[in-house]
Amino acid sequence: MASFSKKFQIPGKVADVIYTAVSSDIERFLSKTPLSNVTVDRNEPSKTVSFKSSMASGTLCAKDNELKVDVSLSLLATPFKGKIDEGITKWLNKAFGLEA
Repeated sequence: MASFSKKFQIPGKVADVIYTAVSSDIERFLSKTPLSNVTVDRNEPSKTVSFKSSMASGTLCAKDNELKVDVSLSLLATPFKGKIDEGITKWLNKAFGLEA
């Protein structure tokens, strides 16, 4: 199984704001991916959003000024690792007005 972790610096945003933005938009983002039968779990106290499907699973953890993304891919999804990473980066850059 392939995996990747990435930290996105989101200056000037507290964990609550980051969590709320990611939590409210995650289904829309995932609907644009080839993943099917995705379940999403939100944990407001820990400021995490997790998703799981047969092809990938991941956790997004909000902290002040930062969002940490950890994704694991099945063998079938491994060839798409670069595209998935790029898609997450574009989504977060747009959501938070970050520079690409």
